[in-house]
Amino acid sequence: MILKGKLYVGQSTLLMVVLMMFSSISLATERIGLVKTYQPVATAIRNGVEVKLEVGSEIFEGDTIATDSEGAVGIIFSDGAVLTLGPSGKLIVEQFLFKPAEKNVSFLSRVMKGSVAFVSGAIGRISPGSVKFVTPTATLGLRGTKILIEVE
Repeated sequence: MILKGKLYVGQSTLLMVVLMMFSSISLATERIGLVKTYQPVATAIRNGVEVKLEVGSEIFEGDTIATDSEGAVGIIFSDGAVLTLGPSGKLIVEQFLFKPAEKNVSFLSRVMKGSVAFVSGAIGRISPGSVKFVTPTATLGLRGTKILIEVE
């Protein structure tokens, strides 16, 4: 190996790879939404850990949102979209990408059960075909501004 400063070239390459890995991890943990309403119990499962949601709780890509039999939760996403998950609901926010300057936008959620009301935000206006909901029996693409989904 060639000595360059106090690091060997191989070590500096390894250091760059590690730094790039950590920078991509930090991008994946960027907040994509906030809880605006909930009652009485709503949770998020994040990295295998259940977190009780309250007003102001942050929502992240990959979160599984769940409500109990009397619960509901309202979330406002960073693009201005509003999602409400009703009682006994379960939804996974699989992908949320909002870089409007680059026209790089996407919203993909998997509805496992319960009812979901959704009003699109900027992603729906910039690229209506980029908003999708997957259910056990169908994939729904949003072409308008509002959608109601019920999964039993």
